[in-house]
This record gives sequence, C-alpha cells and structure tokens, in this order.
Amino acid sequence: MILVRVVFHARQGKIKQLVEWMRQATHDAPQRPMILTDLSGPTNTMVLEARYASLAAYERWRAEFFNSQVFQAGETPMAGMVESGANEFYTIEQG
Repeated sequence: MILVRVVFHARQGKIKQLVEWMRQATHDAPQRPMILTDLSGPTNTMVLEARYASLAAYERWRAEFFNSQVFQAGETPMAGMVESGANEFYTIEQG
C-alpha cells in the first residue's frame, strides 16, 4: 500500500480558485483524493492525498484522471494558478 501526495504551490491569491477547480475536477474521479490546504509551512499550498494498492494502481488512476472530460475539454486553468509542485510517494508501513 502506498500514500501519494501531489503538492501544488499556488500563485498569490489563487489558492481558493485552485481548490475549487480541483474539487470539480476530482468530483467524479474513480477514487477521490483528499484535498488539503496549509495551516503551517509554506503558504498557498494545496495537497492531493490518496492511498493506492501500488504505484501501478496510482498510475492507472492518474491516466484515467487525465483522460477525463475535464482534461479532454481543453486547456485547464491550472497553469495560471500554480507556481510549482511536487509528487511525493510513501510506502505505508502501518496504518
């Protein structure tokens, strides 16, 4: 079992917009990730977090997500909202 965190650092003043867009984009996702925002640390941070059976399972989810209607409809507004980001992968040892 793995834990995947996709971290986004939003442009100043864009965090609420980014969260709302991501809520809509993941609404019908096969396995909806949690959406987290910062209470401490770097400001304007949003994290998508979810557990998957394996890295391959995450990659399948990711492919389905990027093939969803939200992304197929055209350009997403993320480029104007996100300054930087990172992917984090963890093996769940207990939990």
